[in-house]
Amino acid sequence: MSTFKKEYDVQASAVITNALVMVADELKEGAEFPPCVYTESAAWDTGAEITIISPRLVETLGLVPHNKGEFMGIGGDQSVSTYMVHIGLANGKMIYNEEVYCSDIDDYDLLIGMDIITQTDFLITNKDGKTTFQFRTPSEGGVDL
Repeated sequence: MSTFKKEYDVQASAVITNALVMVADELKEGAEFPPCVYTESAAWDTGAEITIISPRLVETLGLVPHNKGEFMGIGGDQSVSTYMVHIGLANGKMIYNEEVYCSDIDDYDLLIGMDIITQTDFLITNKDGKTTFQFRTPSEGGVDL
């Protein structure tokens, strides 16, 4: 089990962590490490069913479209390309072969949706006007992280 905890001195309007996004090449011992990007702007969004990456990450990683997908965003329905990536979460755990959608996501490189959040135990508290965010993988159930 690996737990990550982040504390804010105020009630946070968004939960932002770091993450690693890499091309979904097969990882083999002795093989060259696939292209990757480290970002400190990965937003966790419980209102998003899917995970979204920015066009900047697609370009930087030289990703090749995997499929086409549609989703309902703030601006309405969008038809976009999807890509296969590995995502390293802030607790050091990898999510392998994740199909992500590409769309402009304002100030973020990565928007982590419920497709990934549901693989974790996820907790937000706001005691005394200060936000604490925690998650762990793999999910173990229960309320104590």
